[in-house]
Amino acid sequence: MASRSLALLLLAGLACAGVMGQPSELLNQLGAATPGSLTTAIYFPEHPTKQFPAGDVITAVISAHNDASKAYNLTAIVASLNSPMDFNMYIQNFTHQVYFKELPAGQEVSLEYKFRIAPQVPTRDFSVAVHLVYEDVGNPSFFSSTVFNGTVEVVEKPRLVDTEGISMLMMIAGSIGLIAYWVFSNAGDKFGMKKAAGKKKVRAEAVAFDEDEWVKGTPYDVDKRRRAAAASKGTKQ
Repeated sequence: MASRSLALLLLAGLACAGVMGQPSELLNQLGAATPGSLTTAIYFPEHPTKQFPAGDVITAVISAHNDASKAYNLTAIVASLNSPMDFNMYIQNFTHQVYFKELPAGQEVSLEYKFRIAPQVPTRDFSVAVHLVYEDVGNPSFFSSTVFNGTVEVVEKPRLVDTEGISMLMMIAGSIGLIAYWVFSNAGDKFGMKKAAGKKKVRAEAVAFDEDEWVKGTPYDVDKRRRAAAASKGTKQ
């Protein structure tokens, strides 16, 4: 219980140091990881090339193997984004994560740590430092092991909808439509498509309706001729 209270006080100090922008001051007060105590490794499963999109949550998997003959309590993980030119220049302090996980001698464990780079961080190279804070179970004293301290590239977060790409496709489609219309219009004039239409019109006019042909030999035709003859006689008189 006393060990956990000390750990909570330590984490409170880390949080205050993180707000002040100088967590390294408190980390420097912790004991350095003694040789032969812990073997650590880190892997970024979703970003193996260490290209971190600004604004995205980055997942880190940290493995720790207890090489000592005594148990350790893995207390917390703290991390920060630093200037690649000056490690002491802090750009962003990530949220620390508490574990309180006991690691017996000769055993290995994996811890998941998540952090998020602020969206306003510019796209360029930065340095990321990840520290594992742990304590000796039998003799409560805290140590710090640097799990990762290397260069990463902060990149732009991918957009779900590429509005620029859609606009470009619409412009290309519109240009193709205009070109196709122009080619079709000029092809009609060049290859006589309008003249062919004119010939069809003449042919339609040639097939005109001839009433005399349709009524020839019918009672209507006889009556029509009789009325025409009567009208002719009346004119002569």
